[in-house]
Formats: sequence, C-alpha cells, structure tokens
Amino acid sequence: MPTCQIEEYQDSQQARAELIPWLIASDPQPLSIEIWQRRLSHWWDQNPFASLRAERGWLLRHEDKIGGFLGLIPTCYAVNGRPVPAFIASTWRVDEAHRNASLPMLMKFRRMAAETLTADTTPTPKVQALLQRSGWSCLTDIQRRFVPLGLIQKILQHRSWPLLPSGRRISRDPSEVQRIAASCMSSAGIEKWITPEYLRWFAASPMRRHEFIGVIDASDCLSSYIFITPKRIRGLPAWMEIDHFSVSSDSEELHALVGEIVRNPSLLGNERLLSLAAFPGDTSWDVTPVLHQRTEHVCHCFAIPEALETLPKRTVLAEGDWGL
Repeated sequence: MPTCQIEEYQDSQQARAELIPWLIASDPQPLSIEIWQRRLSHWWDQNPFASLRAERGWLLRHEDKIGGFLGLIPTCYAVNGRPVPAFIASTWRVDEAHRNASLPMLMKFRRMAAETLTADTTPTPKVQALLQRSGWSCLTDIQRRFVPLGLIQKILQHRSWPLLPSGRRISRDPSEVQRIAASCMSSAGIEKWITPEYLRWFAASPMRRHEFIGVIDASDCLSSYIFITPKRIRGLPAWMEIDHFSVSSDSEELHALVGEIVRNPSLLGNERLLSLAAFPGDTSWDVTPVLHQRTEHVCHCFAIPEALETLPKRTVLAEGDWGL
C-alpha cells in the first residue's frame, strides 16, 4: 500500500518546475505560473539573507507526487543588537486526502522552530490555532492612526509636524542608501535586522507594491524610513504604512518624515490619507496629530526559542511573508 513520505525540499529549477503546478492546483485562488516563478526567485535567489541558512522547506509525497509543502525563507533578526539567522514560514499546504499523513512535517517544523526564531504572518485560522497550541506568540491587533494629507491637514492645523534636521533629505529610492546608521533600533530585544540590501529586496517584492520613503544625509547614510502600500480607505485613495524604523533615540525624525508627506503629498501622489500602524508596545505614533484611530485585526505569529523568550519583541506589519 503506497505511503506518504516527508522529505526536505531541495531547490532547483527542476524542483520548481514540479512544485509550481501543484501550488497552482492546490490554491482556490491560484496565482499564475509567472508570478510563482518570480515569487520563488524573490524568496531564494534575490534574498540578501538566503545564504544564512540552507533549508528551503519540506515536501509531502504520495506515490512520487507532491501532496503537501511548507516553505522556509531565510531571514535575519537583531537579537540584543547582533544579527541572528532566522526563518519565515510560508505557503503551508497539504492535500485534504493526506492531511493525517502530514504530522511528521509538523514535527520537523516544531523541532526547527524550537531552536530558530521563526515568523509566520499569513497563517490560515487553522494554522494560527495550531501555532498557538504549539506555544507560538501570536499578535492579533494593531492600532491604526489616520493622518490627513495636503489641504485636509488644515483640519488639524493647530498641531504641526516637526521638520527634518539640517543636512537630512528625503529619498524615495532605496538604491540611494549606501549604509545605515544602525541595523536595529535597540541593543536590547528582538527586531528585524535592516541592511541596504534588505530595503532594496523588500521594495522589489512581486506580491505587493512597497513604496520606500527614507531620510538620508549627505553621505547617503539612512537614519529613518517607512514603507507604505496603496489602499482605499472609505473610498478615498490612501497609503497604508507597513514598516517604520529610526535610529533616533525618540520618534522626532520619524515624525518629521511623515510631516514631509503631510505637507507635500505630491511626494507620493494624489492620495488624501495616510494610515500609521503600531503593534502593542510600539509608541512611535502615540503623540502624532491624527484625524481618527481604531484597532484592527491582524495575525503575526512568532516562534521564539526558549533562551530568548524573556526578550521584548518589536513587530511591524512588513514582517514574515506579509507582502512577499
């Protein structure tokens, strides 16, 4: 009687040629072959952290045919100010007929996540429940703050945004960034490790439009940035902030960056609103002059090894495979 087997996914062009048709066939809203080719290339060929770990995931096979897949994307986190290799989990799918046979894949995943910082930011409800039962930390709420741009900003004219420090300018192109003043915001805790190569890689994602706005000095050294993506809010064309970063000891320069957008929305386009996002514990936008704020549901799950469990974790929307 044929049995299912779990094997490590060994990436190659031939392996992708076998995997992509199954990914398309197993998705109720399938992506095209071309998008999947670009997506896998982005994960594993263009990723500046790809060489940090060799693993790419697992396959479930039945009668020599694919019946399940769990992908791993190498990434890097700052842990107490030092870079540490990590993983992003993505595209965890198993054919219904083989769901019971996928337990060994889950066990392999659990063993890896117990030792390696791992993010899964697009889990299905079933996977989210499974991760929570496995001890993962799942953040399910963010605070959204809505900022009017241009003329609408006069509604809040009694509260102004700060100006950029002397010698700093706005850059819309991550390729201008030659170095970063620091690759993490804090020397204590866990957060994404930021490099110029990472910024260019994230901006080039084939899955979602990611617009970069950074603050650089005369030597093209980056000190703050945000990433935004277009979104309609109550029918209005708007921008949704998905990542923010600053090496400043406070949020002053980050607020000055947003102030440049508020005063000059043509920097980006004709949008009328900008929404800023913060997970619990992130005070970056607490004192900003906003029009409205509300709590929204998300699902960002992280496996944090036992030795790191006591460290604070800084989280942004643009984490894991969210947008990749």
